[in-house]
Amino acid sequence: MKGSIISLYCALLAIASCQKATPPPPPPHEVTIAIPVMQDVPVWLQYIGNLVPNISVQIMGQVSGILTEQHFVEGQDVKQGDLLLVIDPRPYEASLLKAEAQLEQTIASLDYAKETTQRYAKLVEQDFISQLNYDSYVTNVLSDQAIIEQNKADIATAKINLGYCYITAPMDGVTGLLQVKPGNYVNAAADSVLTVLNQIQPCLVNFYVPENDLYTIQKKQREQPVKIEVFVDSAHTVSYEGILTLIDNQVNSGTGSILMQGTLPNEDKLLWPGNFVDVRVHIDEKKGALLLPTPAVLVGQSGHYVYVVNAKSEIEMKPVQIGQRHEELTVVYSGITANDKVVTEGQLNLYPGLKVAIAPPATAPVTPAAPATAQQNP
Repeated sequence: MKGSIISLYCALLAIASCQKATPPPPPPHEVTIAIPVMQDVPVWLQYIGNLVPNISVQIMGQVSGILTEQHFVEGQDVKQGDLLLVIDPRPYEASLLKAEAQLEQTIASLDYAKETTQRYAKLVEQDFISQLNYDSYVTNVLSDQAIIEQNKADIATAKINLGYCYITAPMDGVTGLLQVKPGNYVNAAADSVLTVLNQIQPCLVNFYVPENDLYTIQKKQREQPVKIEVFVDSAHTVSYEGILTLIDNQVNSGTGSILMQGTLPNEDKLLWPGNFVDVRVHIDEKKGALLLPTPAVLVGQSGHYVYVVNAKSEIEMKPVQIGQRHEELTVVYSGITANDKVVTEGQLNLYPGLKVAIAPPATAPVTPAAPATAQQNP
């Protein structure tokens, strides 16, 4: 009897266990996708450049003396002809007065010599004076005439030296630090730099290009002016446009590179000489390029690839050839189509053939507000 009860109890447990509901299958892996954006993009080559002034002038004293006046604020803009510095002009004013007095003295001596020569011209014909004496009077006239020319040259030199006491800006530019302060002696023979005046509008950028890129840039320049773009920050949020204006006439055989130079208008005067910048040389434009959010592009042992959700909601892996990043987008040259659903989030643990569900994006899809740019794929 007891054994029958136990058997019945076990049977009831077995029936109850068979009636339990089968647990639901796990939900499919969720991913966020983006459709490639099609757009015309320029193609560029990128280098590191160094900003230099359009003109740089070292202001030096051309006469010696005490620096008495400073008429500019260091670092300020000045115009051509603005008075910058004054060296004590009094010694040079005295030299000018002395040269002018010597000229007047010589003129008086010449007048006397001419009168004497005229007076004795008839006497020498009548043999009242010797020809030798008369010739000496003529010589005095010629000598005084020569001295007058010398006096005029001395006056011109004195005026030039006096003008050097007033140092003016040779062009529009920005002043630098004044190396010799007022009250100190300026020695013209020492070639001491008083300050440096830089013209930064326009501004120039120097950069070196590998010889392998030289032909491409030369070919483009023969067709039309080559546009350059300069970025002053690492995030490439601020750019300045200009034109390639110089390709040096020789490749450096030691480095295999060639110097090139671009000109930038620098209208806001924010480009500053000495600053290192990223330089993009625009050489072409690719029509109908595809752009993806940068997180969608992954890299493996065989190169770059993306995950794509196919019509069966299964994952496919596609190798791609990419270009340069532009803000939050990356240019894709080949490997996908404009209709592909490319995974941008949730790539972890994905593999080809995996069933996935497409989740709504957390943010609005990224679309470029302005024409994107791309670098030529190396």
